[in-house]
Amino acid sequence: MRNFEFKTLSNLLEGSWKGEGSGFFPTIQDFEYTELLRFGCDAERAVIHYEQKTWIKPTLSNTARSAHWESGFISFEQEANQFMHNVHANGRMESLALQNISCQNGVFELLFLSNYIKNDERMLGSGRKWQIDAAHHTLTYEMSMRTQAIKNQQLHLTAHLKKEF
Repeated sequence: MRNFEFKTLSNLLEGSWKGEGSGFFPTIQDFEYTELLRFGCDAERAVIHYEQKTWIKPTLSNTARSAHWESGFISFEQEANQFMHNVHANGRMESLALQNISCQNGVFELLFLSNYIKNDERMLGSGRKWQIDAAHHTLTYEMSMRTQAIKNQQLHLTAHLKKEF
């Protein structure tokens, strides 16, 4: 990825994003959540830090509650080895390789696929697809996964976030 693309992407991402999402998987009950996602960038090193927190929305059968918390780095330092590394509050650690990045009509699309998962024997693999729309200041994503119980990659999360100004 060329340097000016990183600067454009990092300037676009830096800051706080809020929104809502949906979760589903064959082995769990569907759920809705709210999310706060924060990005900080180190332009000198072409590295982005992020922190993601989610809360399950209240329903008739349950109250709102903290659901997920992870933090990690996305590195564009080495053209041949661009990645996302993260740690989840439950101890799971993931390394995902950037498979593709593109930008068309002001929309960045990034595709990550896991190549290493530690401290969660249930997980066999995961993928993330992000779309960041510069004109509308939105970030939408999909997270898919495969587990010991469900061997084929399945969509697990979708969310739509808006940048806070």
